[in-house]
Amino acid sequence: MLSTPLGRGGSPARIKILVIVLVCATVLSGARLIQIQGLDPQAYAAQAATLVKRSQALPAVRGAITDRNGQVLAESSPAVDVTADPVATGPHADTIAAILAKYLGGVPADYLEPLTRPNTRYAMIKRQVPAHTYDLIRGDLAKAGDAKQYAGGLWTSTNSIRTYPGATVASNVIGVLKQDDDGVYRQGAYGFEYSEDKQLAGKDGVEVYQSSPAGTKIPLGANEITPAQNGTSYQLTLDAELQWTAEQSLKKVVDSSRAHFGYAIVMNIKTGEILAMANYPSFDASDLKNAKADAMSNRAISDSLEPGSVEKVLTFAALADGGYITPDTQVNVPSSLKSADLTITDSESHGDIRLTATGVLAQSSNIGTVEMARTMPKADLVSHLQNFGLGQRTGIELPGEASGWAPKTTLPDYSRDQVAFGQGLSVTGLQLASAVAGILNDGVYNTPTIVKSATDADGKPVSVDRAQPRRVVSEQASAMVTQMMEAVTGPGGTGAGMTLSGYRSVGKTATAQRYDEKSGKYVGYTAGYIGAAPAEDPQILTYVVVDNPVNGHFGSTVAGPAFKEIMQYALPRYGVLPSATKAPVAKLEW
Repeated sequence: MLSTPLGRGGSPARIKILVIVLVCATVLSGARLIQIQGLDPQAYAAQAATLVKRSQALPAVRGAITDRNGQVLAESSPAVDVTADPVATGPHADTIAAILAKYLGGVPADYLEPLTRPNTRYAMIKRQVPAHTYDLIRGDLAKAGDAKQYAGGLWTSTNSIRTYPGATVASNVIGVLKQDDDGVYRQGAYGFEYSEDKQLAGKDGVEVYQSSPAGTKIPLGANEITPAQNGTSYQLTLDAELQWTAEQSLKKVVDSSRAHFGYAIVMNIKTGEILAMANYPSFDASDLKNAKADAMSNRAISDSLEPGSVEKVLTFAALADGGYITPDTQVNVPSSLKSADLTITDSESHGDIRLTATGVLAQSSNIGTVEMARTMPKADLVSHLQNFGLGQRTGIELPGEASGWAPKTTLPDYSRDQVAFGQGLSVTGLQLASAVAGILNDGVYNTPTIVKSATDADGKPVSVDRAQPRRVVSEQASAMVTQMMEAVTGPGGTGAGMTLSGYRSVGKTATAQRYDEKSGKYVGYTAGYIGAAPAEDPQILTYVVVDNPVNGHFGSTVAGPAFKEIMQYALPRYGVLPSATKAPVAKLEW
């Protein structure tokens, strides 16, 4: 029996089987190749590309916010999001964690978990790390050993971080950012950051690229970029230096009177531009963790209050505009006055006296004001108050503005009496400041604004909507009210101590009973002072309000000192020339 030696070949049957297997494999491979390349090549190419396609957001840079002189109030600085590949960082976790804790805060143990996390090649370490901080981290990692060995597992992606160089300066106006769903501070939460969030934020871009299964970008792979559209930058009407002065002056009067809070508004009468809007207590926008919620609101626009005697300026303007009074109108002022079942008195007791209209305003007589208001139809008074902007938002470019409440023409007589001297209605500080500014501006009202200009990411101007000025009283009525308001700061006036060095000024004190919504009763006082200068042609107005002071409660003594300090700084700063004439001697009695 013959046999085939080992290693010299196989049986014919085995060879045939092998050939058949090879032929079948070839046929199947060919069929698959024909299917992929011939029948549906695009679908399979798309599927292959999808398997290695990655995308990452390209964050837009948020627009900057500056004051009227270009001083930065809020800006976005370069930052990175730091992530780890635990496969690479795990063996060196202790060293890396110590360095991260040194620059990012916390203790090394805080970083060990993401650096050693199992079954993943991606772990977030921290978002929005300032770029210069990460440069320091990389430097220390390089010193600790081979840079590739220690830093090779750390990755970064571009981001930005919002900074507020002024800290507390205008923080209630500028606002801050809040965290989005990814834990990134990029959404406006308060103030201007919130009201103009969409324009400031811009629009993120995206990069789509091909990568290896490990996530590494393929150098010659497909790469598509949709660029980010950076946000609009705004120049505000605020003056950072004047704002700081107003904040310091306000802090002093609130603390010294032991009040709940206060605010101050400084306005350019001729344009409606807000030069300063101070709040106290306030907060540090660069230290949000320690900010108290009740100190973050902008009370100058969000809080409504009964205006007290500042309202008399509006009542007198309506009377003068309707031809019901002149500065020399004679008024008999009794010691008290009945109004329904109420008795109206003045802040200081007196017998029957005879005052001119100027004297009524200068001495802030509630009784005399009501006597004159009763000569005017109620519908006429209400129409003027509405035209002054009461009961409606001013439209300033800030969030959280209250509308207050203005009376209707059907108000009863006793309500008309109360409204005439500042009770029975509610206003915001900005509403009242804007109304008085309009009366003093030859009777022309300018809608208050906080925006001076805007530019896009390329520095090109962006249009800003502006409301048209409107007439609220005649020039003659404006001149009469201005004359009577100057008497407030003269001899015998309630604001006699509010004279400004080198400038004639107009003013009005306010010592309003404070309505408490919880109890439904009047509790305490709200002290206020509003004024402008120079009296010959008012340019700048300042309104200071102090809520519920304990140490004193008169507007002239509580709020007045802040008014004087702010105005003495603002007038020369804006090139307002000192008065060349002396204030006329006003006739207060007849």
